[in-house]
Amino acid sequence: MSWLAPVHPPSEPKAQPSPSSSVSQAQPQPQPQPQSQPEDARRIHQIVRLNPQDYAAYKECHAKVWPEVVAQIRASNIADYSIAYDRDTSLLFASFKYTGRDFEADMAKMRAHEPTRRWWAMTDAFQQSVNPGAVSSEKAGTVGEDGKKVPGWWKECEELFYLP
Repeated sequence: MSWLAPVHPPSEPKAQPSPSSSVSQAQPQPQPQPQSQPEDARRIHQIVRLNPQDYAAYKECHAKVWPEVVAQIRASNIADYSIAYDRDTSLLFASFKYTGRDFEADMAKMRAHEPTRRWWAMTDAFQQSVNPGAVSSEKAGTVGEDGKKVPGWWKECEELFYLP
């Protein structure tokens, strides 16, 4: 899936002794190592348009995200999730890290979770997808009547730069 950008833990530079120093120096203290991530961990970026008149309601509901939805997001191997808003374009920008091994299976579990489906129905009503053919968050990734995969409600974006 080209829209999934690999997340690689930052590599720590190794301390090198100074070539001009002939005097024995104390050994440098070991640096803490970053937590390892699965090799297939991905950062995912998405956009959708927010109806400007729904800004206050959208912001308010995200200040009080339902605990069942938060639990399901975490159970679906999604972490470091944020949504930003650009008032000039009315675009919402989502970014998160997927740390699981089977994205499609984890998204199917999310679609099967009743509280998440109700959450999506509520929040989709505030939004307009910019993805041609998108139907809803719930239908994203499923097979439509025409036998084709239904596009995501949120449009996936390509990551062009990442500095860990």
